[in-house]
Amino acid sequence: MFLYCDCFSGISGDMFLGALVDLGLPIDKLQEELAKLKIPFFIQAEKVSKGSIQATQIKIIDPKENHYTHHGNHHYHRPAKELVGILQESDLPPLIKEKSISLLWKIAQAEAKIHGRKPEDVFLHEVGGLDTLIDISGTIIGLHFFQIKKVFASTIPTGFGFIETAHGKLPIPAPATVELLKGVPIKSGHIPNELTTPTGAVLIANLVDEFGPLPHMIIEKIGYGAGYHDFETPNVLRLFLGCVPENEQVEENILIETNLDDMSPQIIEYVSDKLFDIGALDVFTTPIFMKKQRPAIQLSVIFPSHLFEKVKNILFQETTTLGFRFIHFNKIFLTREDRLVDTTWGKIRVKISKHQKGFRITPEYEECRKIAQKYQIPLLDVIHSIHQSALETIEPNKPVS
Repeated sequence: MFLYCDCFSGISGDMFLGALVDLGLPIDKLQEELAKLKIPFFIQAEKVSKGSIQATQIKIIDPKENHYTHHGNHHYHRPAKELVGILQESDLPPLIKEKSISLLWKIAQAEAKIHGRKPEDVFLHEVGGLDTLIDISGTIIGLHFFQIKKVFASTIPTGFGFIETAHGKLPIPAPATVELLKGVPIKSGHIPNELTTPTGAVLIANLVDEFGPLPHMIIEKIGYGAGYHDFETPNVLRLFLGCVPENEQVEENILIETNLDDMSPQIIEYVSDKLFDIGALDVFTTPIFMKKQRPAIQLSVIFPSHLFEKVKNILFQETTTLGFRFIHFNKIFLTREDRLVDTTWGKIRVKISKHQKGFRITPEYEECRKIAQKYQIPLLDVIHSIHQSALETIEPNKPVS
């Protein structure tokens, strides 16, 4: 399963946990798992309205103080080492325990860096104690419950202005929050309030695999987690739970394009071979006319993002280009299987691509070409014959395209 976090109103730990419960994480199951922390508390989930959207709000009840605690309303501030100790002594499954400790420690390190203290001595005033443990470990429990394989998220709005804290008035995003959001695409947004908390920041920064718009997926469920403040827009986190269609895969690639009007076309073959050798997925040219109707060639290269530096170096070293444009994009493709099938000319390799209404058979071109040349048979006849042999061998009753 895939999860997409639509953070149009920011993110906090309780919003993330509330949205997971709204998706279908049973509150009884959550309470049962969180009881392994071996600290006294009760957790409640209730439906509330934020603007015109109904969402799930999480309330954590401390039996010692007989009230619920949430961000900005803590009566007992625990030092980081105490929170880590609770996790270490808990009966949570090892993977959940280790991930929770790691995330909690990242918050402590961020606070310590900002305030010049040791992480173990930091008091987490702004993220509290009891609810921080539950928000972090509960979110990890929820992701395991839904068997999430990959998490995506939008750009994260932080809000703007100033906030009163235990350390005085601080800018938004708070220093610890922005420290935790290093490497994450953020924006201030249009609401003069704190939209993303340190707990929300550490979760989104360390659980998300990719940031960007909603990816290619079939949505199965949508969940809304409520924040505690009310704004002019609904203060909720929206989660999309879904999957990629069966037999389809999604891959992130880069497309580079450059216009060449002062280079011999013969060099293109050499450049193409070098690009294919390093792992480019496709290299192709398009005849174009530039300004003053100068004839030119547009060279296009498609490749995985990790090859960017190598592709860039080849283009600058081996062509006359002075620059190029590039875009990131997602490619959707059918999964393929290579199979050997018996034919008149022996075993020939074919590619089989399955889709929703059947499958597609593609004989290996180079093998077909060699047969056509050797036996002086039209290439189209060879391809058709191998296609038919493959069809009879694989699944003769299935529709083929």
